[in-house]
Amino acid sequence: MRREVVRLQPYVDRELAKQLAAYSAAMGLTTSSVVQAALRQYLHGTSDMALIMRRLNRLGRAWNRTQRDLEIQMEAFGLWVKLWFAHTPRVPDDAKDFARRTAESRFAQFQQHLVEQLQGGHRFIDDLPREEIADEAELSKVASEASSAPPRAKPPSGTDEP
Repeated sequence: MRREVVRLQPYVDRELAKQLAAYSAAMGLTTSSVVQAALRQYLHGTSDMALIMRRLNRLGRAWNRTQRDLEIQMEAFGLWVKLWFAHTPRVPDDAKDFARRTAESRFAQFQQHLVEQLQGGHRFIDDLPREEIADEAELSKVASEASSAPPRAKPPSGTDEP
C-alpha cells in the first residue's frame, strides 16, 4: 500500500538549496526525506535544541532549589553559632582540661547522631516546604505547546514567490 504524499513547492534561498543538496548527497538521502524529517522535528518540538532547552530548564530549577537549601543551612548554622556564643559561659582556667575532654565526648556524640540522621534518610531540609520541579510529562507538555504556537517571525516580503 502506498502512502499518500502531497507535493509542496516552497521557495528557499539559493545557498540553503545548495546546502540541502550537498547534505542529502553526503547522507545518501533524498531531498524530500531530509526536508520532511526537518519539518517533523520543527513542528513536533523534538529537535535536539528543544530537548536541550527542556533539560537546561530543569537543571536551572534544580540549581535554584539547591541554592535555596544552602542559604537555609547557612542561616540556620549562623543562628546556632550566635545562640551558642550567647548562652555558653567562659570556662575558668582550672576547668579547661575537663571542658576539652567533655567537648570531645559531646562532639563524638554529635557526629554519631549526624551519621544516624543521614543513614536514616530524613534530613532537616526535608521538613521545610519545597518548590515543585516539573516532571518530564509537564516539560513535554510545555514544549509541545510552545512548538504548536504559530511562528514568531514572518519571512521578508518578496521571498515567498520567485
